[in-house]
Order: sequence, then structure tokens, then C-alpha cells
Amino acid sequence: MPREPEPSWRDGMRSLHPDEFESLAELVHTVFRPGLVEEYPHFYTPAHAGEMRVVVVDGRVVSHIGALRRNASLFGCTVRTSSLGGVATYEEHRGKGYATALFEDTMRVCREDGVDFMLVSGYRKMYHRFGCRYVGRDWEFSVSAERAGDFDDAGVELVEASPDDVPAMASVYREEHVRWMRPPSDYAHAFDGFVMNRRTLVYKVCESGIMRGYVMVQHPGERGGSISVQEASGNRRCLTGALGKIVRELDIQSLGVHVMGCDRWFQDCLQARGLTGAPANASGTVTLINFEQFMGRMRPYFAEIIGETEAQSLVFRQQGDEMIFSYGGDQVVAPDQGAAVQLIFGTLECAEEALLKSGGRAGEILAEVFPIPALWYGVNYL
Repeated sequence: MPREPEPSWRDGMRSLHPDEFESLAELVHTVFRPGLVEEYPHFYTPAHAGEMRVVVVDGRVVSHIGALRRNASLFGCTVRTSSLGGVATYEEHRGKGYATALFEDTMRVCREDGVDFMLVSGYRKMYHRFGCRYVGRDWEFSVSAERAGDFDDAGVELVEASPDDVPAMASVYREEHVRWMRPPSDYAHAFDGFVMNRRTLVYKVCESGIMRGYVMVQHPGERGGSISVQEASGNRRCLTGALGKIVRELDIQSLGVHVMGCDRWFQDCLQARGLTGAPANASGTVTLINFEQFMGRMRPYFAEIIGETEAQSLVFRQQGDEMIFSYGGDQVVAPDQGAAVQLIFGTLECAEEALLKSGGRAGEILAEVFPIPALWYGVNYL
């Protein structure tokens, strides 16, 4: 359920009140672009007023941060996440610390709401101060028009999807090992709004008349060029055999495909047809909200890798700015939140390796269970 708005004082820093929604829309449209509120109907609605932190001056919304809460499943462990975006302040009100205060306040209320970690759609120096880091060891592949025939399988069908297909799409997505736990409305907005800040086309991927997956791709607009897959789910062999069909259907030069580092099946399917991936970060940046709670919720996954006894012997605690991972008499100490984020989710630069090597047996154990894959935004982008 969305967070309830706070009491009705007018000026100051607080959650948005439903009757101020038009004032918020005016701010967002001025700072970003007209129509942005309508592009994200899964969040920008008076029903989510309690999840929008604002600064109000003389009855007018002058600064805003939005944070959409969702549960997620990481290898069967249920965690609580938040997508943060829409950070906006009128130009005449900048330099007063509103955005920084709102970010800190948003982290506070997310912690109260049981959030474990937060995805932030972008990077600023302010975000860095709050522990936001680029993380993940993912891959970017590209199918060119010249190679489209190698990714156009005769037995695979590409069919334009409609909102009536949302239940089937949701059923396919629920089979993902790393996924958001979404209400149907999250899928529906892909047809009505934007996905990852782009107008989107949604296709079903079928085989023998049965839906095997779906693909959401960036709308090519009036020019072909290169576009990207915004979200894909389902049978990886069928998805791979549909990529060339999309290239040909949309008459584009190339189609980019982001593959999570944990998705070995998709990587293998693409590499088997001669593609080479380029290392890539996960989407956005990530920061921790509740370190100890998050690690506790991931303990069943740790037990699958290192065993029940070893998983229960891992101790996680925060002491001031430090986040400490202990095993037996050894420990890995992340000096701050940013270092802990890099350790947990991994980095392309392997910035976390020095910490792991410094921790004796604790570091060896953590190297087996980390990195945990960061979520790909898809329709949950904000």
C-alpha cells in the first residue's frame, strides 16, 4: 500500500498532499519536460502522494523527490526496494539545500517503511555523499542489421502485445530468479507511458502458438538508428531468436540488449550465435537503506551457496559509518556506505577486492556469496 500523507501543515518539508498534485506536476513539467507526469502513471498519481517528499513555500511545491516502493525477489529471498527519481527544484529556489534535505528525509522514511536498498536513476555529487554507487557486472550486446538473419528463427513469432496480455506477461516474469514483485498496473503503464524514459513498443514472443516471453523496446521514432531493449523476460532461446525480427520489423541499424551478470542462459544464447558482450553496470546507482536487515533477508540464499552453518555464522552490524561483515574471528570492514554497496553488489572495476582480501576467512566466505545482482529497472524506472 502507498504511504499515507502526513498531517496537514502547509509550508515546510513533508509528504505531498493529494490536493497539491497539480502544483507538483507544474514543478516536474517545468524542470524536466511537459507531459512527464503523464509518462509515468504508475507513480505520478494523487494515490502516491505519501511517497512524494516535497518542500512547500507559500503553499507552492518548489522542490520534490519521489520514491516508489516495491518488494523484489533475489534468488527467492524477498527484499524491500525503492526506486528514486523526479528530483526537481525550481531554479530560483536552488542553492538552499532543499534537494539534499529531501534526499536525507526520503532515506529516513524509506527506512521506516522497511526498505533495504534504493535504486537511483542517475548520478550527482549529492547522491554520492549518500552512498550511491554504480555497481553490477552486467553485459551489453548488440544485434546489427547485418546480423539480423542470425537472430530470426523460423519457429519463433513476434506479435504486438496489448494490455490484455498483462496477466500472461506477469506469469512469464514471475519465473525470473531476480525480479521485482509487481502489481499488474506496473506492466499496464508500459502501454500508456514510458519505460526507462523512452516511449516503448511491447511484443509477445511466441512459439507454436504459445507465449514464451515478451520484449519491450525503445520506440525508434522517425529515424531508425540504434535502439535498446528496455525489458525482456521468458525463454532465452526464443528471445534470442526474436531479436533479429525486431531489427527487421523496425528497420533499425542495431538493437542493444542488456543482460544481467547472473543471467548465464541469455549470455550463452547470444554468444553461441557469435556476439561478444561489453561489460556494463546495472541500471542507475544503488545505495543501502538498512544494511543489517538486508543481509538478514539474504541469509537463505547465502545458505544455498556456503551451507546453513556457515550462513548462520555470518554476522552483520553497523557501527557509525562502518559496515562490518564478520565470520569467526575475522571481519571485513567497509569504511562507509558506498564501500559496502560496492562490496555487496560488485563493480566492473573490482573495487571491492581489496576489502575482501583484507578480511581473512570472512573475506573468502563473502567472495563466495557476493556479488548479489542489482535489479534491472525495466517498467519500475522512476
